[in-house]
Amino acid sequence: MIIQKQQLNSLDIADWSELSDEDFSSRVESANLTNYSSWLLPQLVAHFGNWQRAATGLETVVNNCQTKHQRSLYRLTRVRRSLLIKNQTKQPEYGQLTPLILLGFRRNQNFSYESWRNYSDLAWLVEPDLLEAMLSPQPNITVARILEIREQGLTYRSGTYVGRQRNPFSTWQLYGIQDTEFGDLPKLQQAQLAQIWLAHPKHRRETMVLTSANWDEMPPPIISDELFEPLNTTNTNTNTSQNQQLPWNQ
Repeated sequence: MIIQKQQLNSLDIADWSELSDEDFSSRVESANLTNYSSWLLPQLVAHFGNWQRAATGLETVVNNCQTKHQRSLYRLTRVRRSLLIKNQTKQPEYGQLTPLILLGFRRNQNFSYESWRNYSDLAWLVEPDLLEAMLSPQPNITVARILEIREQGLTYRSGTYVGRQRNPFSTWQLYGIQDTEFGDLPKLQQAQLAQIWLAHPKHRRETMVLTSANWDEMPPPIISDELFEPLNTTNTNTNTSQNQQLPWNQ
């Protein structure tokens, strides 16, 4: 894809609007949209900030996606964020913990994230993995216990680095914690609670949802003196998005 101007209307993606989820993701990947993330993501959020909020999430999407180009812009929020941002820890403001459409409403129209908590059909406006974390009840667990699980989940159990710690700045999930209080929690909620990857105080931004208890709140750091990166780094988010029916076909 050749981009003539750094503007959303220069994206020749209108013909993608009715593709299957898999084919749409493939088009995004082959177009190398990560090369344009520095302007694409801010403009995408600004675009959603001009939407008009309707009675339900489904109505909001349908009412604001009247053209094929608008529909394709919306569908960019439904693909893996890694297809839009090459390294999310280098552009954390628009990473996977940020609900892009809700951020647009918050920036342009002062709708707090919390104002959407009881909103009908929110699943049409927030990516599935993030919404799962947002709607999961906040567990009653002490900071001390969170730190224990965090250490357990970051520790290599086999291989060359057995016994050493993964890098909390870049590791997107915890490992081997199925038998703990974190075991049944969504992966992104685990990251939020353990403050790893995008939820780490080094990376987190006010654009993110960092706790299911209050979507606008930034929790205090659980480790205040974690200043230096460990030697080992591993794992970026490789989650795949779930197939979604197109809202305008409902």
